[in-house]
Amino acid sequence: MARLLVVALVAFLAAGSALGASSPVATIPTGLQPCAAVEGFGAVWVSIYSTGRIARIDPGRNRVTSSVGVGAQPCGLALGAGSVWVDGYGSDTIERISPKTRKVTKQIRVGVRPFDVAFAFGSVWSTDNGSRRVSRIHPRRNRVTHRIRTGGAPAGFAATADALWVGSTVGPNLVRIDPRTNRVRRFPVGLGSPAWLAASADTVWVADAMGDSVVRVDAATGAGVARITVGPQPADGTVMQNGEVWFPVRGTNELVQIDPATNTVAERVQVGQTPFVVNEAFRDLWVPSYGGADVRRVRTD
Repeated sequence: MARLLVVALVAFLAAGSALGASSPVATIPTGLQPCAAVEGFGAVWVSIYSTGRIARIDPGRNRVTSSVGVGAQPCGLALGAGSVWVDGYGSDTIERISPKTRKVTKQIRVGVRPFDVAFAFGSVWSTDNGSRRVSRIHPRRNRVTHRIRTGGAPAGFAATADALWVGSTVGPNLVRIDPRTNRVRRFPVGLGSPAWLAASADTVWVADAMGDSVVRVDAATGAGVARITVGPQPADGTVMQNGEVWFPVRGTNELVQIDPATNTVAERVQVGQTPFVVNEAFRDLWVPSYGGADVRRVRTD
């Protein structure tokens, strides 16, 4: 009997370790409705949707050390050309922030209700959800050089080796933009709201914002190769440098890891209220609690 108890205990501990290997290691107060977080210039930058500010977090102390006032309802963030870029959903602008002075150096008008911003292929990109297009910005000129019609209602971005991919809050298409020509191709992925994306060099992961699934798409063909049920209202995910795939699930307040070898859910981690965007920074995952007032720092190893 004693031997059976020891075996059972070892099995229980092993299972617990496998299922709960990742966990929050810090909870950082930010103010109401933190939206996205990115690493750059020795810090983590967090958009605060409710107050129109970008908070700077010192990752060594896990605390906000300063903030920058920007346009109304900021959310998406990107790093490039020596700057922090943020979309102003409520101001119809992309704003450029100097990380040295922590001031806005340029406000660039784009389309209606920009949902996301990306820095890729030497340009800054904005998804103009209310204008059914993507704006391409030249970072040296600080102005829009191309307005690309995508159809649908463009939302999240992800870059693969040779293309920029655009999600939509209104299905059914995932959009591929060739950065050399600005030409658009559309690929139906079988989702009603294929809004939020994550990508590696050859794979795009597409979350159904109003459903419960993530679809794996082959970037070479645009074809869906697997569909994974993750939970209600998955949002903006990431592929970590080590290849791990993670998506926040708003309906269950979780981070969900997808195993790309099996196309199944590998792990679930409880985080803050209504997680919306997850990104890797300083080897951890940073998850703003959009329905709350903090950022959770999650260690995955």
